[in-house]
Amino acid sequence: MDGENQDRNENPMQAELIYNPSGGQAVIRHELDNVVAFLGRYGWSVDLRETSKPLEATQLARQAVGRGARVVIAAGGDGTVNEVANGLVNTDAALGVLPLGTTNSWALQMGIPSLNPMFPGTQAVRMIAALEGKIAHTLPANYYRKVLLDAVRVLVEGRTVAVDTGELCGGRHFLMWAGIGLDAAVVDSISPKEKKALGSWAYVLPTLESAHRYPGTDVCLNLDGKVVKVSTPLIVVSNIQVYGGVMAIGARACVDDARLDVCIFKGKGFFTFVQHAVKVLSHRVLQDPNVEYYQCCEIVVESPHSLPVHVDGEPFTRTPVAIHTVPSSLRVIVPKVMPANLFQSSPFS
Repeated sequence: MDGENQDRNENPMQAELIYNPSGGQAVIRHELDNVVAFLGRYGWSVDLRETSKPLEATQLARQAVGRGARVVIAAGGDGTVNEVANGLVNTDAALGVLPLGTTNSWALQMGIPSLNPMFPGTQAVRMIAALEGKIAHTLPANYYRKVLLDAVRVLVEGRTVAVDTGELCGGRHFLMWAGIGLDAAVVDSISPKEKKALGSWAYVLPTLESAHRYPGTDVCLNLDGKVVKVSTPLIVVSNIQVYGGVMAIGARACVDDARLDVCIFKGKGFFTFVQHAVKVLSHRVLQDPNVEYYQCCEIVVESPHSLPVHVDGEPFTRTPVAIHTVPSSLRVIVPKVMPANLFQSSPFS
């Protein structure tokens, strides 16, 4: 990492890599030996830690910090990244990401090489990689492996910066977003088996079904003291600009501005949902007259009927919920070249 070079023989980079063997890729363990060997050639000493239950990655990350790890690598999807990040908040250890999950929103946002979850060829590439694992033979021109090793190079060649996180009541942090309402209901309805089999496409049909029947709910928000009352099926609180890897919902979000971006989708019914979707997918969410967009430090959401809440794509709680930003609370490894509008000030100056 830039600015953190060390003598490869006398002072190796101590790192731990945490992976979820069921987190979207049955072939993960088969590929990680290549990752460890690659990093070893650059003077890294990497220990592998496998999770066996939900939220264990957070505990493993905290233990890694206690053992002196300077970098803790999350190998998996958005859920694994979230869990590892929760174990590293307000520590000196840096988060590295190898995007191996169903969706890889953080990697796609930061420009870390990854498979785009919505490209039809992605599932075929993963099937080829899984076949390799079963026949114990490397197939020619494995694009999956190339993308993975390109992501590993970011760990070696990239830079470490401090970014904000969001925190919900109960101490749970998020790196990307918290969703309230329709999207949280969709997340809660999809089984791990469906995600593994279909990837991001597993969300499409449930989203369409929920949009058809999910009503708008009267909600009261307190945004840094400003009270907003609105009928909405969906509220997204963003720390990054993209949502689900492809949708630009947090259009003005920066990861270092000590603020969260709140996008409130107004109205109800399938036709309104389609209008919102067209604006979001065409990166014109700010031009949607049925969207209210705010930037603030603290958010409280209350509703007469309890609404589901997710963090970084994982079910977490229900309303009422309080959310606030925690500035510069997480160190992350990012590529040397990134979209400039993700940072309020230059992270490399």
